[in-house]
This record gives sequence, C-alpha cells and structure tokens, in this order.
Amino acid sequence: MTTYHNRQWNVARIHATILSPLLILLLIPFLAICGDDPYLTISKLFSEQQNTTNDSLKIVKLSEIAGIYFNYIYDKKMADSTSDVAVKIAELSCKPGLLLLAYNRYLECNDVDLYFQKAVGYGNNALQLCRTVSNPEMEWRTCHNLALACLSHYEYDKAMEWSNKAFGIATAQDNSVFKAESYLDLGNSLECKNQKVEAFGNYLNAIDLAEKTNNIHLLEKCYGQLSGFYNLNKLFDKAIFYKLKQGDLIRKKLPVDSIALMWIQYDLQVIQSRSGISHLNAESVKNIIDFSIRRKAIKLKLWEFGIYRKYLIDHDRIDLLYDLYVKQYPEEIQRIKKEEYPLYLRLMAFFEEEEHRPDSAYFYFTEAEKVMILDPNKIMVSNFYNRFGQFLKRHGRNAEALVKFKKAYDFANSDTYFGKIEFMLNATKNLEAIYKDMGDYRNAYTYSTITRVLSDSVSNMTKKEQVIILDINRETMQKEHAAELEKQRNEKTIRQRKTERNMMAGGVGFLIILSLLIFRNYKTQKRSNTLLDIAKKKSEELLLNILPHETAEELMHSGSAKAKRFEEVTVMFTDFKDFTQHSEKMTAEELVKEIHFYFSEFDRIISSHNIEKIKIIGDSYMCAGGLPVPNTSNPFDVVSAALELQSFMVDEKRVRIGMNQPYFELRIGIHTGPVVAGIVGTKKFAYDIWGDTVNTASRMENSGETDKVNISGATYERIKDRFHCTYRGKVEAKHKGEIDMYFVEPLSRDFISG
Repeated sequence: MTTYHNRQWNVARIHATILSPLLILLLIPFLAICGDDPYLTISKLFSEQQNTTNDSLKIVKLSEIAGIYFNYIYDKKMADSTSDVAVKIAELSCKPGLLLLAYNRYLECNDVDLYFQKAVGYGNNALQLCRTVSNPEMEWRTCHNLALACLSHYEYDKAMEWSNKAFGIATAQDNSVFKAESYLDLGNSLECKNQKVEAFGNYLNAIDLAEKTNNIHLLEKCYGQLSGFYNLNKLFDKAIFYKLKQGDLIRKKLPVDSIALMWIQYDLQVIQSRSGISHLNAESVKNIIDFSIRRKAIKLKLWEFGIYRKYLIDHDRIDLLYDLYVKQYPEEIQRIKKEEYPLYLRLMAFFEEEEHRPDSAYFYFTEAEKVMILDPNKIMVSNFYNRFGQFLKRHGRNAEALVKFKKAYDFANSDTYFGKIEFMLNATKNLEAIYKDMGDYRNAYTYSTITRVLSDSVSNMTKKEQVIILDINRETMQKEHAAELEKQRNEKTIRQRKTERNMMAGGVGFLIILSLLIFRNYKTQKRSNTLLDIAKKKSEELLLNILPHETAEELMHSGSAKAKRFEEVTVMFTDFKDFTQHSEKMTAEELVKEIHFYFSEFDRIISSHNIEKIKIIGDSYMCAGGLPVPNTSNPFDVVSAALELQSFMVDEKRVRIGMNQPYFELRIGIHTGPVVAGIVGTKKFAYDIWGDTVNTASRMENSGETDKVNISGATYERIKDRFHCTYRGKVEAKHKGEIDMYFVEPLSRDFISG
C-alpha cells in the first residue's frame, strides 16, 4: 500500500515543521541544562513562569512547556491545555501584542490537526489583530502557521491560499527568511496536490535563499524537506544525501541535540524501509526505542514503534511483531490498549491468528470494525477492510470476505485522495478471485473488467510518475550546473578584485604595464584558444571514447603518454554467475544485446561515482577509482558504485522473474593498493593498469558471492567508518594464500555512537 504510506509520511513531515524555529532554539538549551529530561525542564519552566509578573514572559514559558509536551512527551491534551492558559492570560491583558504572541504560539506548539477548528479560530483572530495594529511580520507568521495547519488537516487548496498570502507579505517586506519559509509552504501544498515538479521548484528556491543567507536552521529545514520529497519520489540516494546533510548541520549547533540526531536516524530508517533494497535492521530499531525510553522522548518512541510495526505487517512477519509487543515491550501493548484501542484490537487480531486461534482473531476483527468504521480517514478504513477480508479468505469464509472487500472498495472509492486506486485494485483482485473460486463467473468477469481498468490507471500513473522523476532529475542537474556557474562567477569576481587592489597599490605606472600585459595575454590566449578548439574537437572525437580525459590530453599535447604509478587505487572486477551456461541458450544477437544492456548501465553507474572504466573481457567488467587523477575518496566511490551495481542487478532480477525471463547474477570483488597505468600498444591502443593490486582484486571477485560486494582487508580499513561490513574471516585465494575478506552491507552509517 505504497501510496497510503506516502500520504501518511508526507503528513508526518508537515507535523514535524509545526514547531516554530524560535521555540526549537529555546527548547534545546533548556533540555541540555536539565540533563535532557523533559519533565525536569517543564518543572523548571513552570517555576519560572510562576515567579514572574511579566505577562509576556509567562506566555513564552507556557508555550515552551506546551512545545515540550507535544514534541517530546507527545501529550497532546496537556500541550493544548497549557497553551490555552497562555491564551487566557493574553486575553485578560487585552494587549494586542500579547494576543498575537499567544495565538501564534498555540498554532506552533500543538497538534493542529486534532484541534483544527480551535487552531483556525485563533489564527483568524490573530489576522484581525494584525490588520488593526499593522504588524506585517506577525501577519506573515500567522499565515504561515495557518498554511501548516491546513496541510495537516488535508485542506490543500486552503493551505495553498495561505501560503500565497504569506509569500506576498514576505516579498513586500523583502525578508529572505520569510520568503524561503513561504517557498517551503508552497512546495508542501503543491506536493500534496500531486503537482510534484512545481513543488520541487519551490523547494529549490527555498534552498537557494537559505544558502545565500547562510541561515543554518533554515538550511537544516530545507534539507529535511528535500530529503522527504526525494524519498516519496523513490530517489532514495538523493533522499539519503540530503538527510545526511541535515544531520551534519544539527551537529554544528551547540549544545548538540542528541534527540534531533536520533530523529535523523529514524528518517533514514523510513527511507531504508521504503527503498526495498535492504531489510529494516531490528537492532537499530531497538537502539532507537531504548534511547527514547531512557530519554523520555515519547514521540520518538511511538513513531519508531509505528514504522517498525508497519514494516513487519507489510512483510507478513507477525511472529516478529508478536515478539516485539508481547515479549520485548509488553508495557507498550498495555499503553496501546489504554490510549489507542482501535490499534490494540487490530494487533490482537493478528496475534490471535498467529497463535492459531481464528475464532478469537475474528472477534477482535469485528470489535475493531465497530470503531474503525467511524474513522474519518477513508483510506485507513479501506486498508482495514482489505486486511479483514484477507483474513476471512484465508479461513474459507468467502461469503463474509466478499462483504469486507466490497466495503474496502467503496471506502477507497469515496475518498478524494489521488492514490486511492491501489486500494480499490486490491479489493477488486480479491473479489474476482473469490467469485471465480465460488463458480460465479458472471461476477468474476465483472470484477476482472474493473481490475483491468484500475490496473491501466495505475500503469498510467506509474508512467506519469516516471516522467515527473525525469523532470525532477533535469531540474536537479540544472540547479547543480547553475550553482557551478555561480561559483565560477564568484571566483572570477574575487580574482578581479584582488587584481584591482594590486594594480592600485602599484601606482599608475604599474597599472599601465599590467594593462598592456593583460591585453597582450588576452590576444595570445584568444589565438591559442582558437587553435586549441580546433585541435580539441578533432582529438576528442578520436580519443575520449577510448582513453581517460587526462591521458587523451597528454597524448594530444605531447604525442605520447607516459606510464604512471598511483599509490592508492581501488580496483573492481565484476563477473556474471554461470554466464557460459546462460549464453549457450541464446543466439549471438541476443547475447550481445544482453551484454550491451547490462554494461551500458554499469558505465552509467561508475561514471556517476567518478570511476574510470578500464576494459571488458568477455563477461568480466573491470574499472578503477583514483586514476588518472589521484584522489582520497576512491575507496568510498568504488564501494558505493558496487552497491549500486548490485542494487540494479537485484531489481532487474526481480523484474525478470516476474516476467518469467532469464536473468543474470553478479559477483563483485574490490581491492585497494598501488598500480601502474598507461597506454598499451601503438595500434588500437588501450589504457590499462598493472600490478599485484589488479590480481588481488580479481581474486576477490573469484572468492565472492552473487548479490554481494566482496572487499579485501585493505579496502575495509579505508571504508569501515562509512559502511557496515561483515567479516568473512581469512579466505583462501588462488596464488595469494589466505586473505582477510569482508562483505559490504548496503546500509548507511549510524549517526549516534554508543
């Protein structure tokens, strides 16, 4: 149910932006002073507000308490009542400034989805006051908060309206921070309306402003928003990249907020679970849960339980879900029974079926139905009925299952959410199958027709999403290109200013001489550039496809290219498993077509990681990082590329299995060390590398396993801080003896140590 969870994740992102930047900056020092115990912080703040006669300070302290209740302890009721006390103090004062502060602090410190009508009422009151006292900054803040409130309540058109009003105020005030925040609000609203390309443009505008103002908090917020956007659009590498950048910024702020860093780890888990590349790590989940319990970060604990619960249910691991709640954290199931009874009933239905008590499971399903049917979230209700129907179908109660699947279809169909088709499709597939099993071919045909129509719609949506992703990638490249041009312009400006200062210091005579030199150099350079352009055009066409750029340049300029020794190069070999057996079953044309398909994708992947392709020998692919231009990042570049190669192969295998087509599996071996590189021969010459490093890398591939990245101890020592690796022990390698070998796991490094 990907689209439903997309919607839930997007709402979670919106909720995460409700707390105001000012309040966050205020809360972190308080939590640090009180040992990160939110209850001690609340006690301290409450004492301070009681001991002051300043109404403004009282409102600020109460708002901070409400923010801790909502964002750490996750007690929404206490956050609401505490904020209302602040509002009452402001109302009794009859001071417009205090009222504006209290109303906006309520919007920023509470679950505005749960208390939507009250929040909107306070927002409208604040806007009326803004117009009375002419306070454009507070008017922007109110419009911004109302936009976030509407987003959390699924009122996307209204959110768009408030976002545009906020942007208009920010533009009139020429306030870069307000404009950036408004761009984020507009992007959020457009994204929720499924206008992804337009949303992405607004996010890029926000980041541009944040980078220009060098506002660390704003940059952190932009990176988090962009990471979430990439995650929803399945561009997981970019989602991880921006999430890591967000974490780096959090570390720069003092005191360091360890809870915020753990939230980064939570977000990385969300990306990991959605990517499907690897399993959600149970140990990492337990680490976050135990951390949140120790630190009384209840909101973090509940959300971590939520993501792991969803993951286990989606992967049909009810046994692990049962172990999590009943054996590891029994107090959590008791809390759910008390505070989230509908969820408790659904979990108990799963557990009873797992314990082979279908009658008891049926009881819990029916009890859950009584409360679920009242839930305003129709997609959630549809999802429940689909699960109820699947349970009944498993136990041969087809007549009852038909009723539940029809309800699942009806609830999804009545919702306005653009991703509802997948839920309708799930229901119609089950209805078609049950009617077919019952021999009712007329109804089976009816639902098969509906299924085909819905499947076509999903296919069309998928194609549309692919086009959107291409547009997003194109805009990303344009932004990166524009950033590079801007960097070059800035560097050029700096050089020009330095030259001007030197010229002024040297006096008029030096200025004249320098001007003549510059003019002469300019003319010489212009003539040289013309000749170089002609030579470059001819030589590049011949050489760049077969030689590295630097080597080709050397060959063009000097007529020869010397062999060079590189002290640290990371070499990678790949090889297809059972290639000979597969190739015997194909024609020559089919075989060449297959090899071309795979190696073209390999070329694309290694190019994106700054890796040089060396050669192809049959079905073996050889490449290296760290040459022809030495660098220190080559071990990370090559290992990252290798993981991406295996990810591509696994995805391709999954697709081909589904289409009942033959597929290849890949072994990869990597080793780091010195090599000699140069051009071989005088006819059809080629760039090649030699040395023991090459031989060892080949042995690493021979000793590897399919779908794995096998690295040597030398490579491991260079990348162990960035990648999770599994030690294989000393493995016998041909002509090399025993070598320490490791498998690289496709997981991002932890943010929190210890």
